[in-house]
Amino acid sequence: MKYLQTTTVLERGILTSTYKQEIKRAILTEKCKSISKIKGLILNHQNNVESKAAVILQVSLFIITIVMISF
Repeated sequence: MKYLQTTTVLERGILTSTYKQEIKRAILTEKCKSISKIKGLILNHQNNVESKAAVILQVSLFIITIVMISF
């Protein structure tokens, strides 16, 4: 108990306040990175869906044109 009386508030415990602040900053940075990754995945998925829809429309128009020419 003598140890706690002779140390300052910043020196007590394993996690000092500067270390805690550093951890908080690191967590905030990681959250920002993960949010931007999620946004990127959503945008890429949306572009893939749009391009697949465009291909389906083109193929269906091509087939309709061939069927119309055949008759």
